[in-house]
Amino acid sequence: MYLDYIKKYGKVFAICLGGRPSLVVADPELLKQIMVKDFPNFHNRFLIQQSTSNTSFSKTVLNARDDTWKRIRNTLTPTFSAGKMKLMVPLIEKACDTLVEKLDKIVDSDQSVDMLDWFSKLTLEVILSTAFGVDAKVQMGENTEMLQEAKKLFQVPVILRQIARLPLGNAVLRLLQALRGSKPKYFDDVAQEIIKSRRQQGLSGRKDLLELMMTATDETTVEGVSKLTDEEVVAQAVIFLLAGYETSSNTLSFALYHLAVNPDVQEKLRSEISEALETNARKKPLYEIAVNIEYLDCVIKEAQRLCPPVAHVNRECDENYDLNGIHISKGTEVVIPIYVMHHDPDAWEDPETFDPERFRGPAKDTRHPFQFLPFGAGPRNCIGMRFALMEIKIALVKILMRFKFVRSPETQVPLIIHPGGTLSARDGVMVRVQSLL
Repeated sequence: MYLDYIKKYGKVFAICLGGRPSLVVADPELLKQIMVKDFPNFHNRFLIQQSTSNTSFSKTVLNARDDTWKRIRNTLTPTFSAGKMKLMVPLIEKACDTLVEKLDKIVDSDQSVDMLDWFSKLTLEVILSTAFGVDAKVQMGENTEMLQEAKKLFQVPVILRQIARLPLGNAVLRLLQALRGSKPKYFDDVAQEIIKSRRQQGLSGRKDLLELMMTATDETTVEGVSKLTDEEVVAQAVIFLLAGYETSSNTLSFALYHLAVNPDVQEKLRSEISEALETNARKKPLYEIAVNIEYLDCVIKEAQRLCPPVAHVNRECDENYDLNGIHISKGTEVVIPIYVMHHDPDAWEDPETFDPERFRGPAKDTRHPFQFLPFGAGPRNCIGMRFALMEIKIALVKILMRFKFVRSPETQVPLIIHPGGTLSARDGVMVRVQSLL
């Protein structure tokens, strides 16, 4: 809809999505002004109250406001330093090795596999292990209820979530939620159980996300405020569990789909991975090699461009503001349509074509940096960006060096995209797995 309206009305227009108008901005220079230059006037996300989300949602780093957001963000940021990332690599590689073992069992068979489902299990296992110290063995069929409840949250259609903007919308959503059998406090309860277990065990020195957050409840800021309350620890645990699993699994499945239907790209990527491994095998560990393979980066970015897991984000105007002659009233929602930015024909030649070469050479150098926003931008960008990319790159290198992924009779071309809480392949990503020999 946004893409159609941009073509019809231009790159800045107002639209009524509920009881009040929102401003949609798809001009990269204006977005730079909103997200970075004038961030103090747009530092909060515009919150739409939704009964479909868990009860802690408004206290997460994603949706917290003003000084509360700043305090939470500053407390969490050290978890994602380069040093902390390195400590997580063995856990990521262990989970990826489990995926390789599963793929080994079906290689060169007539069996198609839904890689979205398998990647979902991988990324949930990784986030539980790296952030919370829980060996959940999701890929081996354990803790399946957690995966199913997570999928329910993200598969709510956009149209239902927009109901929350209307009078009595939350009452309608609560009814629908009951009919679907969803458990709104399920992940709050899971997080509380993990925290309780860790406290009983005592601090382990793991220095993972959970330990950092738990020790932060005992510390105070300069102003004497606790860095994180117990309720805020639960909230962050929930959002990292959900966001850490869903967006990465979607990106992995979209990337693998495009590699399967573009075998020339897959072979080129495999060749560059092989060359990088042969050149650096004795000098560097796998993750350092993976993060520096340029064509791998290009493939992932092109998958994110075509199918950004987060289709749009928003900001709230904090004070009356004039943006290049456009008056924005205090309290207005500003919509940042990431999907539109990634499919804008003014910025991308043949925008519906999968072409990783867009991200290197002259095209990359001349394109406005705010035309590509898979992780957002500015101070409220995705705090887990480096972790997600490291996990995605390690997983792709591990499986592409062992297997070839090809179309099967069940492969859906083109993919039908489900616009729920994130963009995902509605019917999964069905492919067959072949050996490289």
